[in-house]
Amino acid sequence: MTFEVFLYVLLAAVANVIGGLVILIKKDWSKNGLNALMAISAGMLLSIALLDLIPEILDHHHDYSIFVLAGIMVIFFFQQFVSRHFHFGEETHHHSNSRSAITGALIGLMIHTFFDGFSIVASFEIDVSLGVTVLTAVLLHKIPDGLTISSIVFSFLENKKMAFLAAVLLGISTLAGAILANFLSPQTGEFNIATIAIAFTAGIFIYVACADLLPEVNKSDNRLVSSFFLIGIIVYFLLNWVMNQFSPHIH
Repeated sequence: MTFEVFLYVLLAAVANVIGGLVILIKKDWSKNGLNALMAISAGMLLSIALLDLIPEILDHHHDYSIFVLAGIMVIFFFQQFVSRHFHFGEETHHHSNSRSAITGALIGLMIHTFFDGFSIVASFEIDVSLGVTVLTAVLLHKIPDGLTISSIVFSFLENKKMAFLAAVLLGISTLAGAILANFLSPQTGEFNIATIAIAFTAGIFIYVACADLLPEVNKSDNRLVSSFFLIGIIVYFLLNWVMNQFSPHIH
């Protein structure tokens, strides 16, 4: 891995952290504000899963879509048979699925960002033009990733430091993936392991958005808060559009 490629990976990692900084901007968050964050996160998670991850899977291996279902089943198992053994105590008002929602989203995003870093380094080793294409595609969702995980953590824990730390972990995961790729042959298995991880991650995102986040949003009687689900989708498209202005020849 050259120093230039390392800087590209570092840029991608920093983009995750920038997304997490959004949580720190607002001083106080109301209950409606927290619900709005969950709605935005659900919109972003579904957009990333359905418009980025699943198409990526189908481009490589159609039969790997089974791993999307596997991701859903694993997080369902965790929520139903593992998280129920944790006791949150009377002092907290968060529902019993909050731990699984945070854990599922964080694991899914860390797997995802790990292979972001892996793919950047490996693609540059194969061909520079391919590396630029992969780097651009990765940067498209880096800020939304950081914003999404920090929003989920903060909406449940109401702890800005933990929310920001979650975004930092995504950046660290990106660097870890790059380091691993630096020690492996870029031709190894045509990224089959990465494709499986992407499919698995898509399943986790779909489950967390639909089973954990949206039900909480739907409990609110405030239609304006619920509309932030659509805003999350719009933000996803807006960030993609902004990034595409810097790379008009990629698509």
